[in-house]
Amino acid sequence: MTASQSSSARTSADVAVPVAVWSVAVVMWLYYLAPFVALASRPVGPLIVVLGFVPPALALGLLAFRRRARMTVVVGIGVLLFLSPGVVGAAFAMQGSVARWTTRARTVMAVGLWFSVAKLASLLLVPPAAGSWGSAYSFEFGLTVVGLAFATLVGWLLRTLTAEREGRMAAEQARRDAEWARIEQARLAEREQIAREMHDVLAHRLSLVSMNAGALAFRTDLSQDETREIAKTIQCNVKQSLAELRAVLSTLRGSDAPPEPPQPTLAELPVLVADLEEDQCIDLEIATDLEQVPTQTGRQAFRIVQEALTNARKHAPGAPVSVRVAGEPGARLEVTIINPLADLAVPDDSGSGVGLLGLTERASSVGGLVNYGRAGGSFVVSAYLPWKED
Repeated sequence: MTASQSSSARTSADVAVPVAVWSVAVVMWLYYLAPFVALASRPVGPLIVVLGFVPPALALGLLAFRRRARMTVVVGIGVLLFLSPGVVGAAFAMQGSVARWTTRARTVMAVGLWFSVAKLASLLLVPPAAGSWGSAYSFEFGLTVVGLAFATLVGWLLRTLTAEREGRMAAEQARRDAEWARIEQARLAEREQIAREMHDVLAHRLSLVSMNAGALAFRTDLSQDETREIAKTIQCNVKQSLAELRAVLSTLRGSDAPPEPPQPTLAELPVLVADLEEDQCIDLEIATDLEQVPTQTGRQAFRIVQEALTNARKHAPGAPVSVRVAGEPGARLEVTIINPLADLAVPDDSGSGVGLLGLTERASSVGGLVNYGRAGGSFVVSAYLPWKED
């Protein structure tokens, strides 16, 4: 059940139940007004008219407070039921409301007994026409008891349905929360992996800066050209280190994590494709000079292609995959991976299903973006990364 369906079901129930409550109260009042219509041509005492109209109207007014002052309304409707039989509909409605919103069965039974006693007392105080209880009196009391019992069952049924609906909504919310937590965990794991890779690259560059700076400090036999070359190397590595620092995300490597191996760049893409061609048919098209791709951009582009090929192997095993890399300096690098959707092959569902989120994180780390999804009969991953010199 979606959130919109749950909201629609909740709205329908919240509207239908109050309508039923008021309908029962009004219909039973009209039922007891029928004798007044039949006696319209005969003189009727004012007390009878007052008891026929005022108590039921007051009972309808009390029903408006059935949720906020439940027991006060119960007592009031019981007193009014003693005065007028037209209040029995309001008693039915209140009995159902108590059964729906009160968890203690004793309270529900006590309310039903209170209404039954009020009805019985009203009948006992009215002298029967034949001098003894007749069928009309028995019918009146029986109708009250049966109506209260039915209202109790309806109230319990509504409470059960409400609890079931709330349970489904809670389960759906828990499922959405768990899915969100799983996605966030995958994002954090991917960011941590990116941060580790960048940390190691940065450490390597800083070691080069330190080594060259030491050479300048302690070597006195260097020519001006050699000094200029070392200074240029230091400047280049410092510039690249600053770029790496800007790309590092919030998570850093833990102190107990082992050093990462040197990270591959896009220049090593043909080697990756050659290694995977034993299990996949890969058509690689390169429309740019991979050696010129900036290190940062090339590293993330390599990982994006690697993850996309892994997804293709899992979800469409045996299907051919095409990889295209294009771009030029000063513009952007475009990487596109296309594979047909799985047909007869059995996909591998052992993964966590969040690898595509990792592609988004990697592209974002260098200021790019990734689009992925179905296009016709194929699954397409397109990455657009800025081509900025290190």
